[in-house]
This record gives sequence, C-alpha cells and structure tokens, in this order.
Amino acid sequence: MVEGDGRMSKPGVNDPCPCGSVKKFKKCCKGRLASGTYAREDRASAFEKLDFFVDELCEEEEEIAHDEFWGRFLDDASELPPQLLQLSNDVLDLWFAFDHCDGDMGAPAVDLFLEQADLTAGERAFLTSLRRSTMRLYEVADIVPGSSVTLRDVVEGGAVTVNERSASRSVDRHAWLAARVVPHGPSGGPEMEAGVLHIPDLYKDRVLAQLKDERSAFLRTHPGQIDAFYKTMPPFFHEVWVGSFLDPSVPELRNSDGDETVVTRVHLDVVDDAALSRALDRHADLEPAGTGAWRWSGMNNEGKSIILGRIERTREELILETDSVERAARGRALLEALGESLLSHRVTTHENVRLAVKERVRARYLAAGSDAPQAETTGAIPRTAADALVLAYYAKHYRAWVEEPVPALDGRTPREGARDRKLRPRVVELIQGLESMYQRALRSREPAYDPSWMWSELGLFDREAARDPPPLTHERVATKVPGSDALSREVAERLRREPGFRDATSSLSQADFDRDLDVQRFLRAGRPSANDSGGEGALATPYLRLMINFDLHRRKTFWVDEALTYMLGQTDIDVLGRELRVPFASFALVFTDRHVLSLAERMLAARRDSSLAGQILKVATVYVTEEHREDARVLDVVFALDALGADLPELVRHEITLAEETRVGSYLDAVAPLPEIEPPPPDMNPVRGLLRATVNAILYATSAGVEPELRAPPKHGTRLPRGHRPTSPPAFASDEVYFLPGAIDITRVRRLQELERVPDGAVMLRRFMVRGHWRRPPENWTDRRLRWIEPYWKGPEMATIIERAYRLKE
Repeated sequence: MVEGDGRMSKPGVNDPCPCGSVKKFKKCCKGRLASGTYAREDRASAFEKLDFFVDELCEEEEEIAHDEFWGRFLDDASELPPQLLQLSNDVLDLWFAFDHCDGDMGAPAVDLFLEQADLTAGERAFLTSLRRSTMRLYEVADIVPGSSVTLRDVVEGGAVTVNERSASRSVDRHAWLAARVVPHGPSGGPEMEAGVLHIPDLYKDRVLAQLKDERSAFLRTHPGQIDAFYKTMPPFFHEVWVGSFLDPSVPELRNSDGDETVVTRVHLDVVDDAALSRALDRHADLEPAGTGAWRWSGMNNEGKSIILGRIERTREELILETDSVERAARGRALLEALGESLLSHRVTTHENVRLAVKERVRARYLAAGSDAPQAETTGAIPRTAADALVLAYYAKHYRAWVEEPVPALDGRTPREGARDRKLRPRVVELIQGLESMYQRALRSREPAYDPSWMWSELGLFDREAARDPPPLTHERVATKVPGSDALSREVAERLRREPGFRDATSSLSQADFDRDLDVQRFLRAGRPSANDSGGEGALATPYLRLMINFDLHRRKTFWVDEALTYMLGQTDIDVLGRELRVPFASFALVFTDRHVLSLAERMLAARRDSSLAGQILKVATVYVTEEHREDARVLDVVFALDALGADLPELVRHEITLAEETRVGSYLDAVAPLPEIEPPPPDMNPVRGLLRATVNAILYATSAGVEPELRAPPKHGTRLPRGHRPTSPPAFASDEVYFLPGAIDITRVRRLQELERVPDGAVMLRRFMVRGHWRRPPENWTDRRLRWIEPYWKGPEMATIIERAYRLKE
C-alpha cells in the first residue's frame, strides 16, 4: 500500500496481499513478513528489482561511489579477470545499496527503495535483513565440508556457524575472511552473503592493527555505533584484497652486507683467453666451480667468509653475477685488476628481485583467477620422485625451524615460544598458517607437507587418543539414504538362511548384487535429490554391497591404535599369498591417526575427480571382503575416506589376488611402482603407504600373541532399533569394536618420528633401525600363525642424535 508521500504503508490483515496474489494479506504473506523469513526466490527477485532501481535512479551517485570504492586501484580495475571482477562487483553493489550514505540521498539506496517499491513479504524480509548486516573480519574456526563454516569475529569476539555448502569445500581453516553474515538466510540459519574476500596471511597483522585504529577513531566521535563503523569498512577490505595481487606486498630483500638485493651481471669481453684463465685459477679469492666457472669468496661486513658471486666463462665473454650493485662493483674491480690486456667492460645489467617477485605474484594471481586453462609444468624427474624429494626437504626444514629463532617470535624459537605464555598465541598462529599452506597445497595438487605433528611436539595440546571412533561409512550412508541400513540387514539375514551359506567364506559377489531384486528395486526407487539434502536410492549404489557383506558377517570392526599404525608402516610385507589370512570373511579396519589420514589426503589430492580433494579427513575406514574366484582368493579392499561433512565418504577400491606362492608386496610394486632413479628417493607414495598399513594391520590382527580389546559402543552411539530412521549423523560409531593397541609405547614412537625430522634423520633411520617383518613358525610348531617382529633401533642412542641435531646450524 502506498501513502500520499510515496512511502510504503503496512497493509491491513484483510487488504489484498502486496505480493500480487488474489489472497488477503493475513492468508498470504503476513506470517512470512512477521517472521522475517524468505526463500532463495525472494532473494533473487529482490536483487533484480533493486538493481533496476539503482540503475535508473541512482546512476550518478553509483559512479561516484565506484571511484571512491576502488581508490588508488581505480585505473587497474580493468585488469581483473571475470571471476575476480564479479567478486569485486558483488562487494561494491552491496556496499553502495546497503551501507553507503554520502551524496544527495543521505541514506543507503535500499532505504529509498523499501519506501517506494512494490515488494512481496519475502523480498522485504530479505532486504531488511541485509540492510542490518555489516561486513566484518572473521577467522575460519571450523569447517564441516559441504555443510557449514564456523566464523570467529577477529575484532569483536564471538562466533557464528553459517550454513554454507560451496565455500565450506574450498576455504581453509584459520583463513581470514571479510564477509557479510545475515542471521537468517533462505536455509533458515545464518548465511554469508555474496562478496566474501580472503585476507592473505601476510596482511593479517597489518589489517588487524589498522582496523582497530580506525574503529577507535570512529567510536570517539560516534560512541557505541559499532554497526555504523563497519558500514564504512567494505572499501578498506576491498583495497586490502585487491592490493594483495595488484600491488602485492613483498618484503625488502637485503644481503648480509645490508645491501638491497639486486641481481647484477657484469659482462666483460675477453681479450686474451688463455692468460685470463690462468689468472683466474691463481687468484686467492676465486675457486674453480666446474669447467669455465669460478666461485668468488670474501668477507662480508660482519667479517664472515661467504660466497660473494659467481663467474662464468662463455665463448666470447666473462660474466660476473652477484646479488647487489655494491658487490658487483667490488667484483668488477677485482677482475679489472687482473689487467686491461685481458678484459674490457661491455655492459652491466640489473634485476630488482623485489619488483620481479611482485610482478610474478601479480601475474600468477590474475591468471589463476581467469577462466583460461593453466599449463601444467613438466620436468625430467617423475612426479612421484619429485614429491618425495620435496616432502623430504620440507621435513628437514621444519624440523630445524622448530629449533631456530623466528622474527615473529621476537627472536625466540617456536619451542621456546610454546613455553612462554605471551608468545604461545603467536606460535599457534604460525602452526595454523602452516596447516593452511598444507591444505592449499593439497587443493593445488602440489607436494603437501602435513605439520600437525608440531602440536604435540611443542606441547600445545593433549593428544590423548579418543576412547571411541567416529561414525563409520555404513552409518553415514544410513543417515543420508533412508532405508539403506534396514535393507542391508534384511538382505544379509536372507543370505545367511540360504542353503550353502558358509560363515567363514560366503560373501555377496558383484554379479549376485546386480541380480538381487530387493537391492535393485531399492536402488531404482529414488534418485539423488537436486539439493543433496538426504538423497535416496541411487546414492547408496557405491556403498550398498560392502554394507551388505559387512552385515553378513555381523559387523566386525578393528580400530587400529595410532602408535601401532606408525610401526606397521615401518614393517615390510614380506609374506606370500597363502600366509595372508583374514580374521573374518568381511570386516572393517578403522584408522583415525594423522599418519594414515595425511596419506589418504595426498592420495585424494592426486585424483582429479575426487570430491574430497583438499579436505582434511577425520576417519579412514577400510572394508575388506575375501572372495573366492576360481582357483584364487581375492581381497576386495575398499578405502572409505571421510571428512565427516555433507559429502558421503569417497571410495577407493583395490583387489589383491592372493596366489599361494606370490609375494603380497608385489601388488604394491604393480599399482604404485617406485621411480627408477639413483639414488632412490624416500618411499612417500601415499598409495603404497595406505596399502602397507592395511595389509600389515590384517596380518597383525591374525598373528600369534595378539589379543584385541573388545570395546562396547558408547551410550550416546548405541545402535538404533531395527527399522528406525536416523535423523542426524551419530557422534560416534554405534557398534562394538576390536581395538588393536599393540605393545608399543607412544613415547618411543614419538622419538622415532622426531628422529625422522632432524637433519639427516631419515638416513640414520635407514642405517640403524631394523624394519619390522613377519616371522614364520618352525615346522614343528602347532600354532601356524605368523609372528610380528616389530621394528627396533640398533645403533647410537636416539636422544644423543636428536640433541646433537638441535645444535647444528644449517
């Protein structure tokens, strides 16, 4: 309803509904307007109407606001690729329409729009909610992939969990975001509006300090008006974001003499080749570095002997390369002192490293934000070998980093900082930054180094193992696909009653699964829902056969202890097919330790079709079923890898044929061969690591002298009555499990892991640690089970090696 002054009046309960329907207001949109709720269709139509209003009536004000918004980067706006430009425009449009108060209007454009426009209750509810929102600085505190993101307000404190499907799969933990959160979105809960800006780690401290200063200054003149302050902040957040790649911040680089780092090359023409070579070889400060090359050494300003530059002889000239203009001048003087008859100066060139890095960062970011396909780099070294070498380097680097002074910690080491109450939060931030780097490397399919070991290494939290495992794949599917759990149990019970069923060997083959009418009827009964909110039928297709076989043999589960997992990873699979026996025809192994989970994360990152690539996994469940095919046994090994988010676990299947006299380890060589280069790189192939841990866990569970600990399910995870439909995912596994604790002290495992990370520690491990292996019993023993000979140390005292490594300087 429109009053005489043009403002919208509230309709009466018996008036026609302003949405345009033929119903009265009380029977149409009154409830929605009162509750403040709206649907996605309301949001889309409200934006469409608002955009038209702004374009028609606020064109001049919008152009002025556009220039103010872009500020010093106004002339660079056209360089942004489409994806980044759209993100920038989203922030600009929301700021102008809902926050910007300058100009003749004296209020945001949405206020005038709400007074004049003919809107439905849902559209009005959406615009009113967004009008109250502000863009603030948040840290990503937690993620449930495909479901939600928990945000912590960096300045004001407090946290909010927003419903978010797409960003929760791509954002990193501990990342800082400038975002606008509405308390009640179309989902019914808090949501982030369009235009979320990532604040790079390098800018965090600067942004926080400036934001606090601006806040204090604003509140001195506008006491208590917190929301009004944040209404002014979108241009600031945008300038930080766009400046991070249009004008990236690169620290000033200086060498040990304090000179600015500028790669300088002095080119000199050679007059007398033979005499020059003799003079260079005789010079006390020059050392031959291969054919036609010399290293130039000398003292820096601190009196330390260092390499100052490199000299290389080409066919027609001599080139001196240094890292500063000043050192180049010293080097040129040295060479010219050899004699004018030997050399003559041609030209000196300079390359400012800082500017070159800025340009490369800018070009790379703009290219990454475009739709153009990116070329993949290739090299002579195989990808698996390159990954192994890079990860080995990272392991050595970060082991040393823990013990070295860090400027961000006021010159203290991370270990020292972790013990200092004031410095501890900074150490936490540094490790969180490393974890974010790890996740970004996974997403970009680069060598990814998992730094999670630092938490317990530095004593920053208690890593006591959980008493109960998280929900497993069959339980997650039961929650997601109603009826799948009941069907699995019913089919399993029917198969057990059939003639010829043998508890020790029978299983449901793929062919029988495809022919089972109950199963196929269920799979055809529904299709995945469009909104992925509890899809039916076909969603269970990849999981249902392993669920039935698991139920067929009464859900036998082995949960492998963290320390045992690591030691099994140091054990060779030196067994034959006839010696690998399963405890049950179908069972599950559960791994929750970071050793296995990081292997799985790296494996998924290499799979281009993986829906969980780049996600941090919470549990790896391995479903193992023994099948008898013709004259051979076959282990169907299915890795079910789960981030416990909205997405169901990803399955990776391997079939291991167990011929009687064939080495089981040969399967690893077939599916994930080691690169044939010399010297051989460390074996860091994630597929090999996962299969080794799985096969050795099976061997351990069936070996002599092992007594698994049977653990009952927790009360809050008790199995639901048959036929009962779960309404939410369980917090813990709801079945009893056999816990495999092993007999290894976790402290001993920590020392071995610590040794791996010290300089040359991997070499020491290969030299002095005897790998685990499986011992066959003598012929006259009744118990024919294998015996596990666990890995053991046979060399110098580990503590002495580690202590000495701490004192080494790189």
